[in-house]
Amino acid sequence: MQGRHSDRLRYFTELANTSREFYIGYVRKYYAINDGCKVLEVGCGEGGNLLPFAEIGCNVTGIDRSEQRILEAKSFYGSLNIMGKFVSVDFFEMNKTDEEKYDIILVQDVIEHIDRKEDF
Repeated sequence: MQGRHSDRLRYFTELANTSREFYIGYVRKYYAINDGCKVLEVGCGEGGNLLPFAEIGCNVTGIDRSEQRILEAKSFYGSLNIMGKFVSVDFFEMNKTDEEKYDIILVQDVIEHIDRKEDF
């Protein structure tokens, strides 16, 4: 295990920097990201990938099966005074309604944790 995996704030910060540097620009090539854009991350961990989206005004939601990671996400966002919705839930058990539509869905380092890959 690398040190960043045991230092969750460091890992959160590294993911946020990677997202800021690469994801935002890449996604903007294909989709206009603007204030109020709804972004979901499946397997969000502490929510680092979502932070740059939240910083530019997106409504971010992160889901993860790990309750501990969700608690950390809420703590990190709270300490930064940034809004984000974080829920400990399995993607397959998520209550999907018409109101829960997203403009962008992020899935990074998740597929290896999915048992039902064909359903995903």
